[in-house]
Amino acid sequence: MDKFLKRKELDSEQNLEPDESPSMSGDQKKAKMVSSSKFSGTRQYSESYISFGFTFTGDANKPTPLCVVCGEKLANSAMVPSTLKRHLQTKHPSLQNKNADYFVRLRENTEKEATFMRKTTKVNERALKASYQVAELIAKSKKSHTVAETLILPACKAMVQEMLGPEATKEIAKVPLSDNTISRRINDMSADIESVVLEKIRISEKFALQLDESTDISGHAQLLANVRFVDGDAIRENFFFCKALPEKTTGEEIFRVTSEYLEQGGLKWENCTISTECLDWVRDPYSSASVGGKDMTLQEQEELTERRQNRGFKL
Repeated sequence: MDKFLKRKELDSEQNLEPDESPSMSGDQKKAKMVSSSKFSGTRQYSESYISFGFTFTGDANKPTPLCVVCGEKLANSAMVPSTLKRHLQTKHPSLQNKNADYFVRLRENTEKEATFMRKTTKVNERALKASYQVAELIAKSKKSHTVAETLILPACKAMVQEMLGPEATKEIAKVPLSDNTISRRINDMSADIESVVLEKIRISEKFALQLDESTDISGHAQLLANVRFVDGDAIRENFFFCKALPEKTTGEEIFRVTSEYLEQGGLKWENCTISTECLDWVRDPYSSASVGGKDMTLQEQEELTERRQNRGFKL
């Protein structure tokens, strides 16, 4: 029995790797096994794989096989000649007799197309940003949306053509400034501003509303609202919303429209501060009806009478 146990222990010691010793702890052996599997499990790309129509993409330490013919990506574990060759034979049998130079040219063309797409995307992003900047200027100046396409863009082309040449003019022409485009840009910015204001009000918790009813050029009633809230260490006042009053301009209808908007924005009436204090003595000092407010002291009534009789204030 003892002989058998010794032989088992001896076999275990013989199976140790060269840099492993029987004195190594279990954690050290486990860490070494994980480290070994990490490196052994990552396959590297070889330039000879281009003969199978494959290049690589992604991290160079863990490359991903990329077919230059169809653009399909395989797992890193497929980075072996047999798997790559099988892909070429099954997916592209008509190309399996092509030499490596053919696939090198395909790879170069793919890289050129990718570079062109990156440049195009960068230009489109700059043109998009310029379009938003023009839309912001138009909105602030309250001009017609068509002014961008009929005046601003032709003026920019003329100036750039004279100052920078035809190539720069072609770049300016890529900025989208049509009537519908400017309208969409303004709507996008309005929605973004609205979401920012609502988020700040939700953070502030308490807010105050000021409502007013007016009519547009077509005679339809519109409900206008301003909001005041605490933003950090400052008190902000912003335009809140403008909503049509489809029915009567009664208090009930105004309350309904306002409540619907607050609910959509995630706000509650409980957090709205409303002032109901009535100061009936704050009146026109030059009107006889201003004297004699019921909440006024005798001194306040005398001061108001003096201002009413002072002709200098009237001038």
